[in-house]
Amino acid sequence: MSEDLAKQLASYKAQLQQVEAALSGNADNEDLLKLKKDLQEVIELTKDLLSTQPSETLASSDSSASALPSHSWKVGDRCMAIWSEDGQCYEAEIEEIDEENGTAAVTFAGYGNAEVTPLFNLKPVEEGRKAKEDSGNKPMSKKEMIAQQREYKKKKALKKAQRIKELEQEREDQKVKWQQFNNRAYSKNKKGQV
Repeated sequence: MSEDLAKQLASYKAQLQQVEAALSGNADNEDLLKLKKDLQEVIELTKDLLSTQPSETLASSDSSASALPSHSWKVGDRCMAIWSEDGQCYEAEIEEIDEENGTAAVTFAGYGNAEVTPLFNLKPVEEGRKAKEDSGNKPMSKKEMIAQQREYKKKKALKKAQRIKELEQEREDQKVKWQQFNNRAYSKNKKGQV
């Protein structure tokens, strides 16, 4: 549980930094000021909660220290990061590193989704390849979704055009049959008339 709290605390701190960065450009925004105040309160409460569980905190800090990668990450590095929506690893690029909180802002390659994740969750690209291959579903970028929809609509339009063509051919056949019947019937009736 304390490990989850530590992750949440790191996430809150990263969010606070983002809010402070937004406030530097717009210091009068009441929503951002309220959000900053709320985040500071949540961070304090989370710290208090973590301090009330000292034995668990020590154990988790030891385990997280051992879980820290020997890899030193830099901005622009390619890595495998866990996407919070489905818990699967995907290839990502590090956009920003916060050493103080032990987090990194990453953008998932090919998808454009950005996320803040703890550094100890990052893996080198070679390590994470298997996880990516086994993952099955992956988040789709807007371009992929549009391409998939375009392909679906194209197939649907082809099927519709083929069906229309078949219906027109059927009507043409019916028309020819009717004309043949009408010609035979008309020619029989006219032969006896003067």
